[in-house]
Amino acid sequence: MRRPGLVLVLAALLAHACGDDGDAIVQPAPLPSPTPIPLSEVVVGSRTGPTEITFVAAEPPPGSTITGCGEDASGCSGRVRMRFRLVSASGGPVLDAIGFLHATSKIACYRGSAGPLDLRPGVPSEVVVVFDQPDAGACAMPASITDMKLVLNAPVQTDGRQEWAIRYELRP
Repeated sequence: MRRPGLVLVLAALLAHACGDDGDAIVQPAPLPSPTPIPLSEVVVGSRTGPTEITFVAAEPPPGSTITGCGEDASGCSGRVRMRFRLVSASGGPVLDAIGFLHATSKIACYRGSAGPLDLRPGVPSEVVVVFDQPDAGACAMPASITDMKLVLNAPVQTDGRQEWAIRYELRP
């Protein structure tokens, strides 16, 4: 059963509550501000290929400031070392795993590699990459490392590429 009188009373109350002239004041919802990523966090990015690549650890840890680099990237060569876990469903050979540390310019300041290995189906394997191949001309000091990637040079059943956001500050 409808009650037209009740609907009119509710409408009058709502109109009165919205302001003296009956116009509602609509406040836009505040936009959420992005939560900053802690410097020590590694954020997973895009990937390709069938082999799953997971960042395990780094020395020094992400978020560190590395000092004593001199005027260019060559002064900090070999000072960052990382471990990655590889899992391949089908298994097979990997010719090498090459890691890159990119500055804010998206140019690789450092490169490191791990030699050949054989992945067994479904069995995790770990590789260690020492970033000891600098591009001294690409990164003047100070520099901020913001991205990294690991690329597996391998046949199609074991290839892969994984990217991450990461942070290191390099200082002269």
